[in-house]
Amino acid sequence: MKHYPSTDLKQNLGDVLAAASQRPVAITRHNRPRYVLMSIEAYEARFGNDSRRVYAAEDAPLQHVEMLEEYAAELDRD
Repeated sequence: MKHYPSTDLKQNLGDVLAAASQRPVAITRHNRPRYVLMSIEAYEARFGNDSRRVYAAEDAPLQHVEMLEEYAAELDRD
């Protein structure tokens, strides 16, 4: 994995992005890897396409509301 110091990112952004389009690159701080930059395709291949969503209470699907109500009722019984 290629390493780039975080202090050089601004000056070398094109090089960093070009490298990250080929394979993940490490961003270092104080000579220690701290972050990884990779293409979205590499990320999705590695971690999958997460379909989880966040809803406001009033916009939540009825199925989710019912599950929460059932869970709350269980907690009240305990």
